[in-house]
Amino acid sequence: MLSDYLIRFNSALEQFQEKFPRPNWSDVFKINLVNDYSFYSARIEDEKLLYGDTIRFLNDQLVRKGKIKSLLEVLNHKDVLLSVINRYDNFELTEDSIMEIHKDLMSSEVSWEVDFKPHLVGKYRNLPTIGYRQPFFSNKEYAPHYNLEIAMASYIDIFNARFEEINNSKDEKHLITAIAFFHNIFLNKIHPFADGNGRVCRILMGTILMKNNCPPIFVKITSDEDRFNYISKIIDCEKEESDKPLVKFLAEGMSEYLEEKVRG
Repeated sequence: MLSDYLIRFNSALEQFQEKFPRPNWSDVFKINLVNDYSFYSARIEDEKLLYGDTIRFLNDQLVRKGKIKSLLEVLNHKDVLLSVINRYDNFELTEDSIMEIHKDLMSSEVSWEVDFKPHLVGKYRNLPTIGYRQPFFSNKEYAPHYNLEIAMASYIDIFNARFEEINNSKDEKHLITAIAFFHNIFLNKIHPFADGNGRVCRILMGTILMKNNCPPIFVKITSDEDRFNYISKIIDCEKEESDKPLVKFLAEGMSEYLEEKVRG
């Protein structure tokens, strides 16, 4: 039996598709979706971002001084995501396509949260890395750098098999279940790049959504509390050795976004 939160998502998605069929999307409508997605994705990484200023900046409007680096990062995220979803029909999840997204996203020094490493743009990291989560959670050590090529090659086949089996009538094969699995393995286990892993992961998630007749949407992350809840669900997945906490979190948050769009 399908979980209540996935039933809600299916219903919200169906209503969205009926009100906004994809062939009728205007450029402005699509860009508004991408702007929202880019902000929520970037807000996870940068607590200084404000929704209003960011959306105005993405729409080429004047904003207050002082946050240009952060805003340029979001603009870059938007441009890369828009470029990928504009050709989603032909997109294939491969190591090369993932590295190309990283290259497009991280080729500028302004995109890096750590020291700029131009030799690692579009390439797997060649050093160990730790996810810093203190003071609320323990730090996370990711896959060893010397195993990344093997890990990525192995998981690409697993990811694609999961995506090919998507069936929104079953919990274990649902679209949200598949992208939560991808998220947790790519971002929270492998973490293949020296920087930009979260942004690359969420751009790929948005593209997979588009390939499965779902708009590029994400949970609304507009505050520190929202960000904390997102990270908490990742920690819960680790503790429970299950993707279900993230599946529920994504399904509920994405349903809310779709329902708001339908209500207007």
